[in-house]
Amino acid sequence: MFSPRFTISNTILNRLTKIAEIKSAVERSMILPEREVFLRRMAITKIAHSSTSIEGNTLKEHQVEKVANGKAVNAEEVQVREVKNYLLALRKIDELSNKNESLKISDVLQVHRIVIDGLVEKEKQGVLRRGQVYIVNILPNGREEVAYTPPKAKDVEALIKNLLSWLDKEESLHPIIKAGLLHYQFETIHPFTDGNGRTGRLLSLLYLYQSGWDFKKILVLEDFYNQNRKGYYESLQTGVDYKSRGCADLTGWLEYYTEGFLSEAQKVMDQIINISSIKNFDSSRKFLDKDELQVIDFIVTLGRITSADVVDILNIPKRTAQDKLKRLEDARIIKKISEGPNTYYIIETI
Repeated sequence: MFSPRFTISNTILNRLTKIAEIKSAVERSMILPEREVFLRRMAITKIAHSSTSIEGNTLKEHQVEKVANGKAVNAEEVQVREVKNYLLALRKIDELSNKNESLKISDVLQVHRIVIDGLVEKEKQGVLRRGQVYIVNILPNGREEVAYTPPKAKDVEALIKNLLSWLDKEESLHPIIKAGLLHYQFETIHPFTDGNGRTGRLLSLLYLYQSGWDFKKILVLEDFYNQNRKGYYESLQTGVDYKSRGCADLTGWLEYYTEGFLSEAQKVMDQIINISSIKNFDSSRKFLDKDELQVIDFIVTLGRITSADVVDILNIPKRTAQDKLKRLEDARIIKKISEGPNTYYIIETI
């Protein structure tokens, strides 16, 4: 049975306490269903963007949003395919979480098949690797250096089944700790020839959904990893081969994982507070349209927006962007700050 070595340090314990407080506040929050649906939809875009970006995909977030809405984007076909696959995999994660059944190896293979569909040979899609793989670093001179050697292919199936059995039977650990250890051990086993990072992050997300630590499914842990990919990979790198990783103390990884979890949980709370603070609409403006919701999300995320930002995220002319901002201002949803070229807008609070 998987038996990880770690200590629940004061740092980890304090973060778990703060996360639990935020979770309780999020669950008590009175947010209109329309706005919650919007935040959930934007979270899906952010998850797909961040997780594929970690692996080298160069699509911008607004392009990923277009892909999610079935629109064409000017990008390499393989990169668009990666994003489409990830969006489909997120749907599968939702489907599996609603069943609330123990995670099975067939689920793992199915998620991987969706993630990697059309990106590798058919015989490698949803199939555990049949040979040895290596994780390499590219040195400044262009040469490759082996950074980690995963277990032998013949051991992979047993190791994955062992991990899933541990996940199902281990009841003494906090769900966040279990999700972090699932993430770590999956990447350590590295069961596929490609798509391990994306699949592992999805499986950790699935477990959080199933265990009730989903924060209204607005949480985007991948955003934290993507902000500092080097730090993410360094935190996972606890040994040069499977044997050394098996003996490693994972306290450092769990401190990194809970740091990211707390950071992203706080973002969820901030988003809910900000979007809930929008004044009631006039009777003729009970609902925001899709473009207006995107404008609000941008302000919630970055604190302010300019007409140039609206031009970029909505791909519309400047005059149209200014008109959209004026309508939101007239409805007392946003407030204009300054004048002329320094003009920007913030959420209008009560």
